[in-house]
Amino acid sequence: MNDLFSSFQASSKEEWIAILKKELKGESIDTLNKVNKVEEITFPSYFHREDQKVHFSDPGSAPYTRGIQAKNNDWTIATAFRISEPKETNTEIIAALMAGTDHLILEATNADPIDFHLLLNEVGLSFIHTTFRAKSIEQVNQFLVFVKEAPALIEYADNDELLKTNLKAYLDKNPNLKLYHVDASLVQQAGGTTWQELSIALAEGHEILVKQMDRGIDCDTAAAAIHFTFGIGSKYFFELAKIRAFRTCWSQIVSAYSPKHTCSLAATITARSGFLNISLKDPYTNLLRQTTEAMSAVLGGIQHLNIQPYDWYSANSNTPFTRRMATNISLLLKEESYLQIVLDPAGGSYALDSLTETIAERAWSSFQWIERNGTISNPEVRKALTAEIEEKAAMRISEIADKTEKRIGINIFPNPEQIAANWIELPSCWNNMKPLILEQTL
Repeated sequence: MNDLFSSFQASSKEEWIAILKKELKGESIDTLNKVNKVEEITFPSYFHREDQKVHFSDPGSAPYTRGIQAKNNDWTIATAFRISEPKETNTEIIAALMAGTDHLILEATNADPIDFHLLLNEVGLSFIHTTFRAKSIEQVNQFLVFVKEAPALIEYADNDELLKTNLKAYLDKNPNLKLYHVDASLVQQAGGTTWQELSIALAEGHEILVKQMDRGIDCDTAAAAIHFTFGIGSKYFFELAKIRAFRTCWSQIVSAYSPKHTCSLAATITARSGFLNISLKDPYTNLLRQTTEAMSAVLGGIQHLNIQPYDWYSANSNTPFTRRMATNISLLLKEESYLQIVLDPAGGSYALDSLTETIAERAWSSFQWIERNGTISNPEVRKALTAEIEEKAAMRISEIADKTEKRIGINIFPNPEQIAANWIELPSCWNNMKPLILEQTL
């Protein structure tokens, strides 16, 4: 038996529709069309081979729709730490590494110099990834000197300031360095759609790419220096397709500048859970939400996964426990589900392929509008995009209020146990927008 598929009789689309109608027992087949009003996308939950418009390349091949890895689907388990006292934080870091973390996210809480020798004492940086959320250029320089050639990612709020600082020498010495960061998760946390998140990421990434090349850096080096962070929300298939759609679009942008190496078209992506759907009043439902969110990101083919402790912004946090629970989500998906082994587990789904293409088209159209109207730096463009995101946030709030969208512990099935937990202020979102936390809207 050389050809497995030839052993089975293929059914036509008409035959497939007939079977569906029979199983629906009188209900309209239109009930299988899922309409997402916020996303403005109708998502049919049934597809046939005849509906497939495009054939995506294999995993590890440009334009990397199905992932940038060709051997496995592995990702790093990223755990965040606020740097308070370096010695105390080091104890937390060592404990997390022993518990399965292999990617540290170090968040500076002020602009003061940091004793990285004490903070990262006995940490083998060359065996893990380290992301540094810096508060000053001086801290960035400190960190880059310390990590040498170990895998490192920088998250700094002002990419223009990084571009003006001569840091190219670090890129030359460290091929594992991602110096410029595009944080599109801030769009989702403000209430934006998948395609709004992607279009802003494309526009900001493109701007950083061009500014580097304007300073004499070749396209391959410039593209390799950029990394992206996306939020992961509750719409499982949309989140999965969003990651795939972004890689397709980013590959198209970079290819326009004729890089020498095909791998330059591949985007490095971190997926980060947010707080839009989190409930402090019903804390343990958050673990279920975060697990499905994590799974959608992993199936989408991300490189780094940061599940944030659900009480990261709680006045009554129990961070050591919730941090360990967040780490365990990735361990569950790896050690019990083996999702790190299978290349593109979502491959072969015609419905997901169609959704990927739809989101990519919407994102690309929005990106083109941004570029035509003066790029993402234009204040008028940013004002218009902010208004559009705020409109989507208002729709989300309305859906929670009238229970069109249901969230256990938030607007249905409230926790009978009274939990003493209050939100502290979250950082501002994209363009200084207010973060959206659905629990706070009721």
